Amino acid sequence: PSHQDGTGLRWWYGFIGPSVAKIRQEGDRLLVESSDSALTPERISRYFALDLNLADVISSIDCDMQVHHAIAAHRGLRILRQDGWETLASFICASFNNIKRIEGMLGRLCQAYGRPVALTPPPGTAAEGGPALRAGSSGPVPGGGVNGFRGFSFPAPETVAGVPERKLRSLGLGYRAPYLRSTARLVADGKLPMAQLQRVDYDAAKRVLLSCDGVGDKVADCVALFGFEKYEAFPVDVWIERAMRYYFRHRKITRKGVHDYARTHFGPYAGYAQQYLYHYVRNLRNGQAADSRKQ
Repeated sequence: PSHQDGTGLRWWYGFIGPSVAKIRQEGDRLLVESSDSALTPERISRYFALDLNLADVISSIDCDMQVHHAIAAHRGLRILRQDGWETLASFICASFNNIKRIEGMLGRLCQAYGRPVALTPPPGTAAEGGPALRAGSSGPVPGGGVNGFRGFSFPAPETVAGVPERKLRSLGLGYRAPYLRSTARLVADGKLPMAQLQRVDYDAAKRVLLSCDGVGDKVADCVALFGFEKYEAFPVDVWIERAMRYYFRHRKITRKGVHDYARTHFGPYAGYAQQYLYHYVRNLRNGQAADSRKQ
């Protein structure tokens, strides 16, 4: 996943589903340009979760000083409603990987098997919200639309399922290649129905996701949270383990113990607490969140 920031003007370029878009925030308005007429204000609003009452979410999770500081440091953060298949595929590729390698891997996958799309200058549309944007593969290409932007959509599961494993490995997927290919085949054949995962509860969705090759507890929770709106999911990685030391002090606790405690402590929006804590502890490590602790 990646995005591109336009020089000087703070425009963000990338994909909302299959649609390439150029986005800028002005106050409480989100200015959007896209050559795809299917990218309606309603779709934009849904993608950015602008219909979710964030004040209610914050009220339900703001239950201790640790998460209170995290919320203060990242006020307005929302969880994007991302495509289920793209989220699942991306997190399979992300397993035991760093951000730079993940971006490179997904970028090569999109460029090799996605659909090239250039952004042309249509009339802008507007919606309220913030400027974050998730994309397939994107980047400035000479002659490719507004400001030279051109992108590649995320490849469909049918496409990925038909790619020989050796070609996926050549893109840098390594041991993840057969996992991605087999999962793509399940989705393409309807044996892993994305729409059904959207409808079922968190526990049922996680059970199904764990049946996929290459999907463990953390990946299943990430996919449930970011791809299927299971807000009680609480993915636990090294950053969250650090953040949760506040709650356990010097007691040893397993990742499952952290997960189970967080679901009980933060309730149905535990996933939102996870996101605030995740960004807080990462930025705190870099000295960027100190001011919020003074509030």
